[in-house]
Amino acid sequence: MFTKLLVYGFMGFAHLPTLNAEAAAQPTLNLPWGVYQGQPMKDDANIYLFENVRFGANPPRFGSPAFPTWVNSSIQPVSNGRNCIQIDPKNVDNAPGGDDPVDTPDDQVTKQGEDCLFLDLYVPKTAFESTKVKALPVVIWLYGGAFAFGSKNQLGPLYTGRSVITASKYQTIFVAGNYRLGAFGWLSGDYMQKNAQPNAGLYDQALLFQWVQKYIGQVSGDESKVSAWGESAGAGSILHHLIREDGAVDPTFKTFAIQSPAFEWAWDNKPKGKLDQVYQNFSSLAGCGLTFDIDCLRKSTNLTAANQQLFNTVRQTGLFPVGPAVDGKWITTIPTISFASGNYWKSIQSLIVSHTLNESASFTSSWVTSSDTFNEFLHIFLLGAKLAPQRQQITTQYPCAQFPYNGDYRLCIATVIRDASFVCNTRDLYSAYPSIAHMMRYGFPIGQLARHAADLVALFSNNVKEAKDILLKNKVPFAAQYASLLVNTHVAQAYQTYFASFALSGGDPNTLPMPHVLKGDPPKWPVADSSNGDQLKNVLTVYAPIGQPAFLLDQSDDQNTKKVCGFWTEIAQQVAAAHKETDVLGNEESGVDSNEL
Repeated sequence: MFTKLLVYGFMGFAHLPTLNAEAAAQPTLNLPWGVYQGQPMKDDANIYLFENVRFGANPPRFGSPAFPTWVNSSIQPVSNGRNCIQIDPKNVDNAPGGDDPVDTPDDQVTKQGEDCLFLDLYVPKTAFESTKVKALPVVIWLYGGAFAFGSKNQLGPLYTGRSVITASKYQTIFVAGNYRLGAFGWLSGDYMQKNAQPNAGLYDQALLFQWVQKYIGQVSGDESKVSAWGESAGAGSILHHLIREDGAVDPTFKTFAIQSPAFEWAWDNKPKGKLDQVYQNFSSLAGCGLTFDIDCLRKSTNLTAANQQLFNTVRQTGLFPVGPAVDGKWITTIPTISFASGNYWKSIQSLIVSHTLNESASFTSSWVTSSDTFNEFLHIFLLGAKLAPQRQQITTQYPCAQFPYNGDYRLCIATVIRDASFVCNTRDLYSAYPSIAHMMRYGFPIGQLARHAADLVALFSNNVKEAKDILLKNKVPFAAQYASLLVNTHVAQAYQTYFASFALSGGDPNTLPMPHVLKGDPPKWPVADSSNGDQLKNVLTVYAPIGQPAFLLDQSDDQNTKKVCGFWTEIAQQVAAAHKETDVLGNEESGVDSNEL
């Protein structure tokens, strides 16, 4: 562990004589580029919050991030921090996740800007009470938000780490950091590969992980016991860290716990391919025309508005207009192919992977109501004449006019989106690490209400009021009753205990004593079992059936089956093969219309 540079009361006073005695008594984090002072959390004085700690210099626009190079020994004000530029989903037609997903920004959005690589660090007070304190495990949180919105700290109790730290009996450190969003963080394509940094958001996250390795020892953190956690886009990002450069790069975390890993396939990085045309569309919105001129974008003063407009004008599938994309280096192919080929990081000790029972309801395009519009959706997802056979295979796999859809095209397309962009990601991760994977289905209180991100309420709520406020913001019906049932029956506490045990033990979710939950105590959570070949068994299900326990070990998970997810892997392999057939796909050949992008 790195040498501790933490300064306590009299030491802080000696070196910083302008501080008053109360300020000097607070612990400090000493980085080469500044000193950051911890303050007791407002709601729990047993946790110190180091807020808005800079972990990266102002990144060059569309460039790679790096640690700051300047030297500064003064205490940095909290007001220096800011969040990354993001869209306002309320002003976007067919926004990713709907109008009010759980993880959308609050109405009072904090200060934003491109100089946004800041983190919040939550440390138990006990870490500073003795020079011989045992090094504590560390959780790094990556937030969701469709790769377009979100931040480390703007969502009330979400992402604060208080729930996880208290559930671990104040024996865990929690870190949440920003990464660039929208076009600022996720522009990709052939032109970006040659002239800028595609997938910049992934590199921001990697810098956050590197910061933890280098500096967490100052607050008694153990850099060898790091767990990466995330939800939605954050979970999907963690998945991409596992396949970095075909699995050749150590992601630096030993375990991970992810909820609803989500992203849309983005593979067409050929010259003038779909990703290049997204770039051109953004360039035009920014006032730089349809030309490829990165210098113009770097000088433009219209990028924030252009970023918002990009989400207004892209003909969306209801998923993610931008996000991780094949770039020939970090991401070499569609991720499911990487996992199927064994090209991923193998040295993981344990994992938790979960999905909700109603993942895609918030992402389903309302205009898909017939066979024609269903086929139109597939054409948006898989563009061009070359991929017509794959589109036909999908219509065969999902016969919308027949059972179980019976002409309900919205249900049919919701199932396609659920399988391709959500639950089959969880099956890929299980298949990569079958002997160490703890799998979960979240359906609390009932499957219909367990939409994407609903499990964040269980992980981060500390009391009924917090849970109720989150649910009301998300316009969930019967929010007061829902919150009371979740918290007062100790379902949230038990849920958090599983995760805290996982963090504390280095991968076992069963080490801490469980609270009593109405109708039955939570069971030991084993690794999942694929012995029946298709559906996973020993999957922990969380819900609230009348007269039954809230935590059950189901015999199977009928959503992420081997058959269905194997189908999508085969489609990905065929898409990748078609992509390689020609060196350049022009607009006419590929079927790409810039208005669709």
